[in-house]
Amino acid sequence: MKKFRPFLIIWLTLLVISMLNLEILEGAKPQNPKVKQVTTTLSGRVDLCLSCHKEKPDKTHGREVLGCAVCHKGNPLSGDKQRAHLGMVLNPGELRFADKTCGQPGCHTNEVTWVKNSLMATNRGIISTLRFYWGESPDHNEDLSVKILKDTGMNSLALDYYRKLCGSCHLWVERGSLPSFLAHKGGGCTACHFVKDEGEKPKDEKHPKIIKVIPMENCVLCHNRSGRIGLSYQGQFESEGYGTPYEEGDFSSRELIDGRFYRIFKDDIHHEKGMTCIDCHTQKEIMGDGERHAHFENQLEVTCRDCHETSKILEAIIAAKKTDQSTSITSQSSSNHPKSPNPPDPPKLNIQQKNSSFFLENKQNKKLHPLHTPNPVACLHPTHRRLSCQACHGKWVPQCYGCHVRMTRSKTQLDKVSIKETPGLWEEFRSFIRYECPPLGIFEHGEKGQETPSEKSRLQAKTGEVVVLVPG
Repeated sequence: MKKFRPFLIIWLTLLVISMLNLEILEGAKPQNPKVKQVTTTLSGRVDLCLSCHKEKPDKTHGREVLGCAVCHKGNPLSGDKQRAHLGMVLNPGELRFADKTCGQPGCHTNEVTWVKNSLMATNRGIISTLRFYWGESPDHNEDLSVKILKDTGMNSLALDYYRKLCGSCHLWVERGSLPSFLAHKGGGCTACHFVKDEGEKPKDEKHPKIIKVIPMENCVLCHNRSGRIGLSYQGQFESEGYGTPYEEGDFSSRELIDGRFYRIFKDDIHHEKGMTCIDCHTQKEIMGDGERHAHFENQLEVTCRDCHETSKILEAIIAAKKTDQSTSITSQSSSNHPKSPNPPDPPKLNIQQKNSSFFLENKQNKKLHPLHTPNPVACLHPTHRRLSCQACHGKWVPQCYGCHVRMTRSKTQLDKVSIKETPGLWEEFRSFIRYECPPLGIFEHGEKGQETPSEKSRLQAKTGEVVVLVPG
């Protein structure tokens, strides 16, 4: 068979060339019937898109590796622009295409399944909790998702509020479908894994850069409202508005993309040291694990104690990463090392050991950050076991007071799920916003019917755990 392979390739090439001049569509006139060279990928796949397109996304998805059509579809055997672009997908990362693009066999099949069930895609916790507090659902664990709202058109007073004021921050938003600054949100896989290539390249070579290491800017596109975690982490405090604090009698120059003004405060210690979101938040926390969780605490995998632990626990985490045998490690650390409700293994953090010291490797620049063990009195004393880390280490938190909403039925507003103007205009108001030491409260853990509560869960059931409550 190997003897005939060169002849087979030549025959296929001649066949492709002969097809270029055929009228595949009735009445269609070829716009570019002549192709100077038949282009192929490294696997030998013919992709005539490469004859016109010069874009280079990245090395892994490079033009010479995958070509264009494997992701963007269309007809790669046509040299005519009109025919070649039939059925083409502009953004392969959109979740409605992801099964056939990013998730096709041999690519990211598992990841697409995880993402579709993740909280960033379903918004399940936001939707169910909102309906519960508005008296539309008996509990806050309802299995409703953005996809269900899109497919069914289901609506109510609480859902209409979600659709118009919250519905732009989920992965089912099609990139570019919303107006103004909202156009940069969403796009499925694109929401995280694309950045605009601003390099000095000819126009016909520009392609959004596909990245594995996600920059913080992509995260903060969405994570800047409600608890304002993306802003607070960077030391940005949303001011009262009105363009204050004024600069030389005019509005402040510190303005967010949506028009909110902000002030500069003390940033989080991790941000000060140069760490970004993905240094702590793992793949399972962000992309999910395939399960349809109701709330973010169910999808959480990392706690402060994963890095700021005793040397014995850190050694165990490193050993588990090397051997991938983590069952015993989890059981060893469960008593004083709380994790998500049902963790299958220790989180995959880039923890390294050098002599007797431990470091976390920065994913952006490979810088090593020393991991300091907790103070044995302040942090590990039994009296403080029920204190969350942020109860003491959170210096300030934005707090809204007098928050309320109003809906004017006589006006219309853009439904960001259906992308249609519908009756009812929602507006949010607040009396004032302050930055202070965070208030503390008791967070009750555990659900009814939980079969085997851990020692930590039993302790929390008796005493409760003190956590930071973030108004807004």
